[in-house]
Amino acid sequence: MQPRDIKTVMEAHAGVLMAIPGVTGVAIGELEDRTPCILVLVAESTDEIARGIPDILEGHSVRLLESGEIKPMRGD
Repeated sequence: MQPRDIKTVMEAHAGVLMAIPGVTGVAIGELEDRTPCILVLVAESTDEIARGIPDILEGHSVRLLESGEIKPMRGD
């Protein structure tokens, strides 16, 4: 069976990840070696949030990124 590409995996799991309190977004990023990974953005990184986020989803690495609070930009 062919593994799913990272974008498809991220989109498939975004709803579950976004339902975790403190998670503000999901995105595709890169590891230090430039391998793509799924980023889970959090307002503040806590042990509780970290325990709820898997290290790997369908063969793709997952990393937490403390982004602070994300607010929509004003549309002036």
